[in-house]
Amino acid sequence: MNRSSATDKSFLEQHNGKWRVTLSVPTHLRKAMGKTKVKLSLGTDSLAVANELKWGVLAKLKKQIRDFELDGKAASKGERLRIFKEAAEIAETLAKHPADVHEKLAGEYLGNRVIEILGAPVRYERVNAWETEEKQESDAGTPIAIYDKEREQLASQFMDIAFHGGIPIGKLDADYKKHRLKVSPRTEGDHDRALVMLAAFCIEQGVGDDIRKVDRWVVAAFISYLETSKGLAARTSKKYVSRLKLYFDYALSQQTIEDNPWEKGKVHMPTAKNSDKERPFTETEAAKLLMGECNQALKDVMMIAALTGARLDAVVDLRADDIIEGKCFRFKPQKREPGVRFIPIHPDLKGILERRLEGKQGTDSLFPEYPTPENPQRERSFAASKQFTTYRRKLGVDEVVVGKRRSRVNFHSWRRWFITKSERAGTPDPLISAIVGHARKGMTLGHYSEGPEMIAARKAIRKVKLPPLDGSPIFEPEAVTPRS
Repeated sequence: MNRSSATDKSFLEQHNGKWRVTLSVPTHLRKAMGKTKVKLSLGTDSLAVANELKWGVLAKLKKQIRDFELDGKAASKGERLRIFKEAAEIAETLAKHPADVHEKLAGEYLGNRVIEILGAPVRYERVNAWETEEKQESDAGTPIAIYDKEREQLASQFMDIAFHGGIPIGKLDADYKKHRLKVSPRTEGDHDRALVMLAAFCIEQGVGDDIRKVDRWVVAAFISYLETSKGLAARTSKKYVSRLKLYFDYALSQQTIEDNPWEKGKVHMPTAKNSDKERPFTETEAAKLLMGECNQALKDVMMIAALTGARLDAVVDLRADDIIEGKCFRFKPQKREPGVRFIPIHPDLKGILERRLEGKQGTDSLFPEYPTPENPQRERSFAASKQFTTYRRKLGVDEVVVGKRRSRVNFHSWRRWFITKSERAGTPDPLISAIVGHARKGMTLGHYSEGPEMIAARKAIRKVKLPPLDGSPIFEPEAVTPRS
């Protein structure tokens, strides 16, 4: 069942006639936080307004929960990681020295370090004298310090790694990033999070922060943990598993491990129904978005995306020197594209580019309204994406499916719209793939061909027509829905 923004009550509830945002607290934090939900009033009785405001409030509430977790459980994870790294360094030192060094370390350092790791006792219990090794004169018994169970386990694992060795999961991370990992800052952030989550999981499960102990059973348990305890979407879990597989491939090439246990790590991807899949904009939706009231920068970005099929990030990153002789765009590589793409400029974009290029040259940004964010893991397109989402919802261009986080329509729907329009205009599939940067199928076109000529691409681009933007009646063609 689909919901429009006018009837969507997800994350919302009414209280004293006003709408407020409500977000469930993760099960493992409820006792510590003393609540099952966090709530914040929006101060409005309008459901439409509440739906527009709730996303920013949700982000704040999620941060509130995340910050609480970092102060508690996640902080202890960080401490565990540091302790195991220290233990591994001690193990390397011991391996280079004779046995007498073991005794010296055990007596002068490790003993005191274990006491530090144990921390203060959680309580004292009195036991009978005959139950202890020491003989006590008092029949009252001897007070025995009782430590936190997790701290005791941590101290035990620290000693085990220090004396018997272990290779922390993140030990090869710096070399991997230097020699193998060549991705965007955001994807590098995914890699970092995957490593931290895996190390923390292994420590919590008693396996320890040792890459050699990660076998297929640990992999299966970790994937289940992502899906159940962490509550991640299948697509997100798959992303992290893919990052870990590549990292362990590097560890295998460095002979750190004997095989890659992630080769058989599978994330169950539920089959999406056609009615749930993300889709192109309809002609009516496209016209509404292009005719609506928004700032000029966003309108120009939408026009370029609609008439090139380019992704948002590629459009926002355009520079003055990416407009080649006023005839074609030079888009930077995206996703798995091997290099830049040259796309003919649609006639309807000439005026926009002339205005955008005025007073600019060389590496000057075509869209200075969207500067590089301070967070290195965010693309320049991040602000434009948020701006478009707010604008789209305000116009009612939305289609939310129960149980799905993303709307069926989003900025990527411009790319789908362009591809749909090109297909319906009779452009051959291989040419559409070349224009939008998709891999072309088969050995002949995928490996041997240099690609179509620019003149063919120019003709194909011109076939894509915008819907009427003057309020004229809009014709919605009837689609032949392909089988999934």
